Amino acid sequence: MKLWMNGKFYIMNKPGQTATHVLTDKEKIIALDQDAAAIAQERNAEMVDLQGGIVFPGFVDSHLHLLWYAQALDRLNLYGYPTKKACLEAINERAAQLKDKEWLFVEGYDDNNLSDSTQLLTRRDLDTISDVHPILVRRIDYHTVSINTPFIKEIGLKRGQVFEGGGMIDLDGDGIPTGVLRDEASMLAIDQFPTESQEELERLIKLAVKDLWKKGLVGAHSEDLHYFNGFEGTVRAFRSTINEDFPFRAHLLVHHRELDACLQAPQELRTSGPFVALGAMKIFYDGTVGSHTALMTKPYAGEPGNYGLKFHQDDAFEHLVRQARAAQLPVAIHIIGDRAFQKVIHVLKKYPPLPGQKDRMIHTPWLRPYMLDAAQNMPLLFDIQPQFMSSDLPWALDVLGPTFPPLAFAWKTIRKKGFTVAGGSDAPIEVPNPFLAIHAAVTRTCNIDLNGKRYFPEEALSIFEAISLYTTGSAAACGQDVAHGTIEIGKAADFTVLDQDPFFIDPADLRSIIIRKTIVNERIVFEK
Repeated sequence: MKLWMNGKFYIMNKPGQTATHVLTDKEKIIALDQDAAAIAQERNAEMVDLQGGIVFPGFVDSHLHLLWYAQALDRLNLYGYPTKKACLEAINERAAQLKDKEWLFVEGYDDNNLSDSTQLLTRRDLDTISDVHPILVRRIDYHTVSINTPFIKEIGLKRGQVFEGGGMIDLDGDGIPTGVLRDEASMLAIDQFPTESQEELERLIKLAVKDLWKKGLVGAHSEDLHYFNGFEGTVRAFRSTINEDFPFRAHLLVHHRELDACLQAPQELRTSGPFVALGAMKIFYDGTVGSHTALMTKPYAGEPGNYGLKFHQDDAFEHLVRQARAAQLPVAIHIIGDRAFQKVIHVLKKYPPLPGQKDRMIHTPWLRPYMLDAAQNMPLLFDIQPQFMSSDLPWALDVLGPTFPPLAFAWKTIRKKGFTVAGGSDAPIEVPNPFLAIHAAVTRTCNIDLNGKRYFPEEALSIFEAISLYTTGSAAACGQDVAHGTIEIGKAADFTVLDQDPFFIDPADLRSIIIRKTIVNERIVFEK
């Protein structure tokens, strides 16, 4: 039994509601305020002095890729590099360390934030580094990769080759592959890397979780079960790593290609526990604006015939939704383009989830008013990533052109329509620091000028609404609002402790808030 004291506890049921003491026992909150202090004294509870810290229900990132994030921490990562030249120099330095016949996987190339180029890397760029070692560089949005000529030869790409399905092989004017593979076509290269061992997956999980603790996260909703050691192997890695001795709330979405494996897996793998639980069936519907593959109602600027692409034909997508319903599951759908949202809503109206379930609309940054009107009263939850706005604007407006959808990152409008909203980072696409997202949601400024222009300011959230994305919102997204999301009796003893009160500082300073402690299951897992 522990009495958490000398802190300011925000309940997060409504703005301004606080407590002065919290008593926990057996990983649950059992009393607040004076009752907590009295019971603690009577039962000789352990006293934990929070030294004036500002305490919230434990923050949970509602959408990331935990194992990809671990790899991004582990590999050469070009995130934040200012120029194409600097990127190539870093790749060259790493390639010089390769052993004979070794391949190189590089993360985080961002062509939209380079001062000397707006272009993706091609085989010609990477061939200057090595004509022996296969090299793959993944774009920051995880929807495009660039490979060199040795890699092209390894996977046997041919002149004039066309990818059938939700992807694209870029060809030059002579029909020769440029080395750029988009969306599903990128898997032609990525799948050539060896599958991680169980031991390696466990190491990566620990690497990511320790970093997420430092950022104040007690849990995350993650999508990893298709890209590594298959459904069963990956779930076993999570279950063997995350437990009472290494506590973290991992809610795992089930990629649609792993649904059969999930349904056929041993019961102990499918049964949700306090630390590892399975969630909705994940489906990618379209690509991204950065890769010019998000499915839009209007063509991309300067590309009259390009409306983006969809990963599934209409009949195939409808079949996937029916499969989820047969398995009694909601769906969680990656949606970037406005046309993608419209087409998804059309199908979900035909096949609603079970009573009490909600389908998750992941991302949805570009909408038109009539599309939200069509979704009114549907059992939907919106899973947003506020940092996408701060990273994608203003360049995305130029990519989409003057006919871009007017509801851009329209979080306030979505809330006003009555939908619950959860928040995450989509790490490793963005840094999984909740206060980078909270700052973006409140200020509506962008990375190129954090104290400058506010984009679509009418869509700004209040500080309370923005923090709710990571507390009540993320709890609702996985149907765990009875056990998580607020500081109330009966809820889990998960807390995020800050050095400043976000309600009493300049919103411009939200990014500078420091995590003092992260507490999961009554246990301090990080302390600054």
